[in-house]
Amino acid sequence: MTRNKKILIGVVLVLLAAMCIWTVQSVPDRVKDAPPLEKRVMTYNGNTIVEEKDGRKLWEITAESMEVDIDTQDAAIVNLDAMFYTEDGRTIHLTAPKANYKAKEKFLTAEGGIKGDSTDGAHMKCDRAEWRAAEEKIVLIGNAELQRESDAVKAAGDRIESQDGFNKFKITGHAHLEKGSNK
Repeated sequence: MTRNKKILIGVVLVLLAAMCIWTVQSVPDRVKDAPPLEKRVMTYNGNTIVEEKDGRKLWEITAESMEVDIDTQDAAIVNLDAMFYTEDGRTIHLTAPKANYKAKEKFLTAEGGIKGDSTDGAHMKCDRAEWRAAEEKIVLIGNAELQRESDAVKAAGDRIESQDGFNKFKITGHAHLEKGSNK
């Protein structure tokens, strides 16, 4: 090999080594303290969410304002106004100052002093209420009270739950039940 070829090979090797060093050195370091990704949220005023099953409306939620996480579809609700529809045609109307809806679980939790009534004359109130769509169950929690005018039933307890719009219900914790006449 001639001397010129040896010099040319040496120059090429030095350039390749320099390019490798430059490539490694120019790769940015991993960001260790990157700020967390912010939730992507949409805010609505006066919005309504409706759930239907087999063409029948199960419930309808209206809110003064609602923040919905774009990725999970979970919602934080202010001044909830909810209507639940039973299979026999009755409706249950609940209001609450605030609520949260978990879209994946189809689970609604309302808090802050819930009041409600139904089209057949039942009245209810509690500290917290839950709607469990998978079970089609409404649960009144904390200082739960139910009064039905149709059969003069008064129920109170830590928890009252029903799957049929409070025709039948279960009371747990400090349960108290009175049944009287309509007179």
